[in-house]
Amino acid sequence: MPQFKVAVYLYPKADLLDFSGPVEIYCYPYEEGTEQPFSVTSFAHHNPVVSGSNALVYVPNATFADISARIEEFDILLIPGAHWDTITELISADEGKELSQMIRKFAQAKPRPETGKRILQSVCTGSVLVAASGVLAGRTITTHHMGLDMLKKVADDAAGGDSKVNVVRQRWVDAGTTEAGVRIVNAGGVSSGIDATLWIVEQLQGKKAADNVAEISEFERRDAAWGMNA
Repeated sequence: MPQFKVAVYLYPKADLLDFSGPVEIYCYPYEEGTEQPFSVTSFAHHNPVVSGSNALVYVPNATFADISARIEEFDILLIPGAHWDTITELISADEGKELSQMIRKFAQAKPRPETGKRILQSVCTGSVLVAASGVLAGRTITTHHMGLDMLKKVADDAAGGDSKVNVVRQRWVDAGTTEAGVRIVNAGGVSSGIDATLWIVEQLQGKKAADNVAEISEFERRDAAWGMNA
């Protein structure tokens, strides 16, 4: 099987579990003696990067300029979330505009022939950053349950009117594929990113592989439905 390349965007005050949870799942050994099915590269506008908890400081593998210039080489792009104020500030900043441009570029790139798959993945309010790029219009989408209204507003702003998004409260949503064949997956708040990542692993590596990783990480897999509207 070909190796799937994962690019993880880091930024100041990003939620710790939003990116570390999925990265942990992608980096687990799947079968002893075989090549890792996922290769993870973190990248950022800043170096180092202080997470939202202020407890940990990260040194990304690469710069934003480097990865953005060759984003088509990656099969999965992971966008984590943060507090609403951080998201709002990032969207309006030059860095946020560069991020939106890169997300659109990724969503418009056909999957690599080696893998045949390309996935745009967000966790928590990371979907609001994705919405700001305009690629979520007309889709069923989700985010942290306290940010559902914000997600709708940002999607509408990006569309210049009614974006026709269907915002739902779920652990994760398969929002379908772009014209280029890029699948969009939104996870709800924080720990839901692990659920969504295990679902992605199942789509790419099979249910047995996903269940094995869930067992190794001692994480109980949960259905997409969640909360009062489930």
